[in-house]
Amino acid sequence: MLLTSTVIMATFNGSKYIHDQLQSIFNQSILPTRVIIRDDKSSDDTAEIVNQFIDGNNLRASWDFKVNQKRKGWRENFISMLRQTETDVVFYSDQDDIWQENKVEATLTAFEAEEEMEVLVSDYVIIPKEQNLLVVRQLEETPVSSQLYKVDLTLTNLAVYRPGCGMALRKSIIDSTIEIFRRVKVDFNAVAQTHDQAAWLAAVARGTLYHLHQPLFIRRIHPDSTWQTEKKQHKDHLYGDSLSFVVYLKAVEKFFAGNQSYPYFLQRNFQEEIKNKIRSFSVDELS
Repeated sequence: MLLTSTVIMATFNGSKYIHDQLQSIFNQSILPTRVIIRDDKSSDDTAEIVNQFIDGNNLRASWDFKVNQKRKGWRENFISMLRQTETDVVFYSDQDDIWQENKVEATLTAFEAEEEMEVLVSDYVIIPKEQNLLVVRQLEETPVSSQLYKVDLTLTNLAVYRPGCGMALRKSIIDSTIEIFRRVKVDFNAVAQTHDQAAWLAAVARGTLYHLHQPLFIRRIHPDSTWQTEKKQHKDHLYGDSLSFVVYLKAVEKFFAGNQSYPYFLQRNFQEEIKNKIRSFSVDELS
């Protein structure tokens, strides 16, 4: 028997593309048990489009849509919805992608086959193909089966390399995800923590992060997306040896220091690797 699942989607001024995403979720070979959508007081007709889609397909029994009374921002919007979920698995969803028809089915099948797995990320197809806004990076990982890999606990892999739109969480890791979101205040770019970075970090630190080498959705890249708009305000978003990443490492080090809830992280003496990386930057740079 397949696991139960919830899709959570934060919307904001997404009228241009949201119908395609709603339709792709509705077209799944195995439908999610529940869909939760919260609009963050859009100024366009996003809410009207969502309501019309739900009513037109008689989905009120399983699709829960509301407009927030006050604007929360997309980070808090996702975390608020995550708290409301009760199913075995939760899917994060962007408002402007297109899911392959087997996304839910393939994901739930993987979770059933690998009981240790708490977060699964998948690959994706990018449209338009010719774009310079996104680089898809390779993961350091260990093969489990022909398409399934376990993501290794390394310094590089502390940064989220597959976005939330391709991520699903088992309910057992939700509390840890929310705790990290609250206590590790910055992501790997040293900007405010995100729902997907928090889930990624929780899982990689527990040794329960897996990667399915299968494209399960089409990711639409455009300069007007919420993330791209924010990214323009932080042009120093870099990886690996950037100062931003080291600021993130300091926050990670503080959170995990002596934290017995993450024995996988502590057993590998990973704290020392983090400290050595931080030491490689001068005190003046970090002050």
